[in-house]
Amino acid sequence: MKFRVFSTLFVILIGCFFLDNERLVAQTFHFSDAYSTHLVLNPANTGRFNGEWRAVGVYRQQGENNAHDYQTGFFSFEHPFYFKNERIDAGIYFLSDNSANGTLPVNRVNLSLGHGVRLGLRSILYGGIQFAGVHKQVKWDGITFPDQYNRNTGGFDPTMPTGELFENSSTFYLDAGFGMVFLKQWDFGMASLGYSAQQLNRPRETFFDVDNNLSMKHVFHAKGDFVINERLFVIPSLVGIYVNKASETMVGGHLGYNVNDWLNQKNNIIAGFHLRNVTQNYRSMVLSAGVSWQYWSCMVAYDMDIGASTAAKYNSSTIELGVTYKLPSTDLTRKIVPCERY
Repeated sequence: MKFRVFSTLFVILIGCFFLDNERLVAQTFHFSDAYSTHLVLNPANTGRFNGEWRAVGVYRQQGENNAHDYQTGFFSFEHPFYFKNERIDAGIYFLSDNSANGTLPVNRVNLSLGHGVRLGLRSILYGGIQFAGVHKQVKWDGITFPDQYNRNTGGFDPTMPTGELFENSSTFYLDAGFGMVFLKQWDFGMASLGYSAQQLNRPRETFFDVDNNLSMKHVFHAKGDFVINERLFVIPSLVGIYVNKASETMVGGHLGYNVNDWLNQKNNIIAGFHLRNVTQNYRSMVLSAGVSWQYWSCMVAYDMDIGASTAAKYNSSTIELGVTYKLPSTDLTRKIVPCERY
C-alpha cells in the first residue's frame, strides 16, 4: 500500500514538471535547495519543527568558472511562543543578493507569523503571513567602460576617467504575502502540499524616475517523506514559481539512509537530484547531498546546465551551502505533528 501511494505521488510530480510551458517564461530561483530557505518559499513554513528555536544559514555563489558574478546570502531565525495554550510561531530572515559584481545589490528583511490547526489525528493545516522591507540599488562603481582600457596593462582600469556619466539609483518598497501548507501523516511517512502568494500589494519599484508595479508571485510546492525500510527513506519534492507570464519549476527527490538515533534525534545522510525547467528551453540538474547529525543539518548543492541555451552558462558552476541548527524543546506536551526531514 505505501509503495502504491508513493509511486502515484511521484508520477504526479513528474507529470507536473513536463506540462506545456509554451505560454510560460522563466523566473530563476535564488536558491538551488528551495526547502533550506523554507521561509522564502512560504510563510506558513514558519515554526514547522519541534524545538525551542531554529536557525538557518545559506550561501550561494553563482558564476562561470566560479566567478563572483552572483552571490546570495540568507539567514533566518524562528522561535515559537504560546498564547492561551495556542502555539504561534514567529520568524525573521535576511536575504542579501549581490549580482553583476556588486552592481545590483538587493537586501530584504522579512517578518512572518505562522500557526497550525489540527484537522484530524494525523493531519494539520498551517497558515502564515509575512511583511518585508526590500531595498534595491543600481551601482556603477565596479563597472568599466571602453575608454577605461589601459594599454600599458592590457586591461580595464576603473580608476581611469570616463566620458560616461551614470548616477546611482535605489528603491525601497514594502512587500506583503500569505501562505498555507497542508500536512498529512501515515504509518509509512508524511506528505505536505503548500501555496503562497507574495507581493500581494503590488509594490512599486522605482529606478531613475521610472515606476514599475511588481506582479503577484504565486508559489506552489509539494514534498513527501516516505519510509522504504528500517534504514532507507525517500523525499520527493516539487516547487513551481509563477510571476505574471514568468515561471520556473523544479522537481526531483532525495534518497536517505538512517544511522543510529541520538537522544530521539534522527541522524541520517541523503543524496539526490532535481531538474529545473525555465524559459527558452533552459534546463539544469541540481545535484545535492546532506547530513543530519544531532541538532545540526548541512546541505550542499551544485547546479549543472543540461540545456542547449548558452545564456544559462552562468548556472553551470553554482555552489550552494546550507546549515541548520535546531534546539530541541524540553516541553513534550506542546509537540505537534512533526515536519518532514530537512
